[in-house]
Amino acid sequence: MDARALAAQLRRTLGEELVITDQQRLRTYECDGLAHYKVVPAVVVLAETTQHVATVVRACAANGIPFVARGSGTGLSGGALPHADGVLIVMSKMRQVLEVDRDNQRAVVQPGVINLQLTRQVLPLGYYFAPDPSSQQVCSIGGNIAENSGGAHCLKYGFTANHVTGLELVTPSGDIAHIGAKSPDAPGYDLLGALVGSEGTLGIATAVTVRLTRTAEDVRTLLAAFADTDSAGAAVSAIIGAGVIPAAIEMMDALAIEAAEAAVQCGYPQGAG
Repeated sequence: MDARALAAQLRRTLGEELVITDQQRLRTYECDGLAHYKVVPAVVVLAETTQHVATVVRACAANGIPFVARGSGTGLSGGALPHADGVLIVMSKMRQVLEVDRDNQRAVVQPGVINLQLTRQVLPLGYYFAPDPSSQQVCSIGGNIAENSGGAHCLKYGFTANHVTGLELVTPSGDIAHIGAKSPDAPGYDLLGALVGSEGTLGIATAVTVRLTRTAEDVRTLLAAFADTDSAGAAVSAIIGAGVIPAAIEMMDALAIEAAEAAVQCGYPQGAG
């Protein structure tokens, strides 16, 4: 059975509206943020539940059909690039925050939840989700897990792997497994460490338990100008060497400043950098 034939079977199981084979609609999913490489998948499935994902994976595994999971498609590594003769499992419909456990500083979310959406939901409680990729307004938690994403706050708080304590996932054979929990250090092998960053090759996350970080009582922002990048880099080393770990440090050269100013008029002085 090829992917096209499998699509008919999946329509009967999952419903007509969740299985896409129309060429025009398929082109929406031909690449992720690395747009230089494009492959139109044979079939796209818009999964809504863990059982949907397991059903698709089992069917693909039984028939030797390749499959790839996709979050928001913002990654720059080609991790969501589909197979021309395969099935692309899109997780964006699974976007519920299932639980916020304030006492234990945990949240349980589906993989399609947008990174910044989670922070906005828990911010009134005094918490946020620390990993903050530059695409956090549109990237998904599931994609963050697949890529072990980070951002400016990784300097102090670490990458996504440092903020995931539990996963519900579908294995490559289609079984549903649970790894980790709300506890910070579950006994046994560090399977979470292997799964986070594996780009879906070891399993597709369908629910994620994440660690929430308390918001700072006070925030101070400093802006400094340097004559060259070597001086700026030396300043960063000196700050960290002095035992001060800022929540974030970013460096922008003249070209970056000019580009940012041209795009969003953020008020940087002309000639800075």
